[in-house]
Amino acid sequence: MENSILLHLAVIIFFSKVLGAISKKFKQPPVIGMLFLGIVLGPTLLHFIEPEEVITWIAKVGVLFLLFEAGLETNIKQIREDSRQALLPAVGGIILPFASGFFLTYFILHNVSQALIVGVIFTATSVSVSVMTLFDLGKMKSLEGRCIVNAAIIDDIVGILLLTFIFGLTAGSAKAGSTISISLIKIAVFFLVSFLFGIFILQPFFLNLKKLLLNNVVLSLAIATAFLYSWFAEMTGLAAITGAYFAGLFLGQTHHKNAVQTGITNIGKSFFVDVFFVSIGLQFNLFDIEAEPIFLLSFVVLAIAGKAIGSGLGARLNNFDTIRSFRIGTGMIPRGEVALIVANMALEKQVISTDILSATILMVIISALLAPLLLKFGFTRFKRESF
Repeated sequence: MENSILLHLAVIIFFSKVLGAISKKFKQPPVIGMLFLGIVLGPTLLHFIEPEEVITWIAKVGVLFLLFEAGLETNIKQIREDSRQALLPAVGGIILPFASGFFLTYFILHNVSQALIVGVIFTATSVSVSVMTLFDLGKMKSLEGRCIVNAAIIDDIVGILLLTFIFGLTAGSAKAGSTISISLIKIAVFFLVSFLFGIFILQPFFLNLKKLLLNNVVLSLAIATAFLYSWFAEMTGLAAITGAYFAGLFLGQTHHKNAVQTGITNIGKSFFVDVFFVSIGLQFNLFDIEAEPIFLLSFVVLAIAGKAIGSGLGARLNNFDTIRSFRIGTGMIPRGEVALIVANMALEKQVISTDILSATILMVIISALLAPLLLKFGFTRFKRESF
């Protein structure tokens, strides 16, 4: 078993770099090649690699590195302004997708519980694909890039609250109100503790590493910090990627930023991040999807259009011009781990049918493939500067 895992990892790393280079040659984001590789190697075509536990954990670390690096790229002095700018795109990217998912499912299945869950699935944003594409385009520091990341974090928080509330309702729990209150308190604790720890302990510690004779282990301590924040985020009910982003946010304000960023980029993008994107395609067998074609098509189209239009309109209402609104809307399209987690949890609780899980799987793959193409189009076809 260990030998097969080593072979699988070797194949993933080798061919992800080859296909990534081919994607670049055709002026496409490398993530397209990685996603395609997962589909080819996985159960859809060759059945060569199964999503083994080791690969799953490496992929999880990969997405943490990706969001940690995004946090390092963020200027904390602009957070207040960026958060205000991201609020309306986030709200638009929640309201319209939730409404479209709810009404589509209720119209076809006539089931309120399933409709509510699909609404939550539609609100989830997987910023990982967009972040990778923004890095490849050199636009992570752009106004649009910062807005996409912040809006996705807002979506994550609201999505967790919606999920808690709806599971409480669908379970007929009399304690739904108290459960939501507990979730709100946990989220508030995460942000309060994260900021206090980051400002008063983390930043001073890293600023004084030379005095502590620990300057040579800065990268190791940075990785430990990213994992610590990720763990704390999960403990408070948020996604681990939110914690990784905030860890990078605080460390990015120290003079070790460049050293940490170089190390994280070399480690993450040479191994862990590639495995994450390939693993998305490994998880699904596209030929096993049994839902009605009309439902599948409507599900995918509304999920993508609802997020792009909702977030884009939110950006437009926030005085972004049409080009920037298009970029922000398309950057919010991808769905990934959050949508799959919600669907799997709902299926385990017998709230939704397997048809909805199948539709979610297809939507995750198509949105992950489409978003990089639209983002690249938005930044290269429209030549207006982002600053």
